[in-house]
Amino acid sequence: MKHAALLALVLVGGCKFSPLMNRITVGEEPFAVVVGEGPDGRTDLFAVSAGGGLVTQLTFTVPIEIGPRLTRDGGVLAFIRMRDTLATTPHEVVVMNLVSGGERSLPLPAEAGQATQVGWSDDETTLYVRTDRGVWAVPAPPAAPDARAVAVGDAAADTALTLWLGTPRFARAVACDSAICAITARGDTARLTPTGHDPLRWGTDSVAWFDGDALMIRSLGPGSPRRMTWSQPPKHPRDGAYAKGVKPTTTP
Repeated sequence: MKHAALLALVLVGGCKFSPLMNRITVGEEPFAVVVGEGPDGRTDLFAVSAGGGLVTQLTFTVPIEIGPRLTRDGGVLAFIRMRDTLATTPHEVVVMNLVSGGERSLPLPAEAGQATQVGWSDDETTLYVRTDRGVWAVPAPPAAPDARAVAVGDAAADTALTLWLGTPRFARAVACDSAICAITARGDTARLTPTGHDPLRWGTDSVAWFDGDALMIRSLGPGSPRRMTWSQPPKHPRDGAYAKGVKPTTTP
């Protein structure tokens, strides 16, 4: 019920159909969203099935979009939008319903500062927003977006804004120099790859990262990474998010 309410977010601006229609079955099929530059050179968001294939452009705006974060089934995408990268340019927090294509802006109070990162709570009823002045919690649509400041060290906020790996969570993925490392809760560190950037959780048992223009995926257990085979990817892909989807129920 909570997720059904989230999908019913008010449509403000945006189109009335999903840009993923006939490409990805939103809510069922696993897929990823990445940041990159399209044919026009603008920074937009792009989606690709977890199995690879044709990349679909999600946004076609003049402003820049960064920091995509998907709900678990992929029905809703949160991200940050800005006119340019100047330090004084306002950053807008946006949620997009990927079933309908509708968007809604989640305003922050003036004292919140510039949004730099977003992350969903475990129950997906709250979107946590890291800014240059702290962390804020915003109720997810269709609730009123009444943002509140979050205390330093808040466990729910820290979980939402940390890239945890595995189910149950056992390590966080971080950049370590030019490599990607996994750090356990007790501080043990393991290098996942000697080169790469912008790691992302890939389901319950894998991790992914970007290496140049390639998206690499590897199991958290033994084995070598594999390179995603995709067509018409954006230039300079980076900063991605993954949704595992939900298998449809079958009626006997």
